[in-house]
Amino acid sequence: MMIDRIPRLERSPAIPLFGALTFALLIGCSSTPEPVAEMAAAKTSLVAADNQETIKHAPVAIDRAKQKLKRAETAIAKEEYEEAKRLAEEAQADAELAQAIAAKTEAEMAVRELENSIQVLREEIMRARSR
Repeated sequence: MMIDRIPRLERSPAIPLFGALTFALLIGCSSTPEPVAEMAAAKTSLVAADNQETIKHAPVAIDRAKQKLKRAETAIAKEEYEEAKRLAEEAQADAELAQAIAAKTEAEMAVRELENSIQVLREEIMRARSR
């Protein structure tokens, strides 16, 4: 048999195990790319959200977005790209939330104004009918 001619070291189950572990380490240690797209999207969302109405109606969300973007930039400087990507995505979500809150508040104010206008018109109609 040929197996008998192969030295004992080559038949050891440690060699395939060592190969598998080495492969797993290489895959696990592969570097995460810098989150360029995520940072750009977060910055764009923050610029779009950073206006007087958003600052007035959603100051917490806009401040949170700015802080997370700063933390993402710090993480990039430290080459912690996974953390930077997560923070950039959260900053984008917070900026979009701030815009949504501001838009909702503006819409609610417009509805109240319309309701007030409707009420005034009803009162005028009632006065005109009673004449």
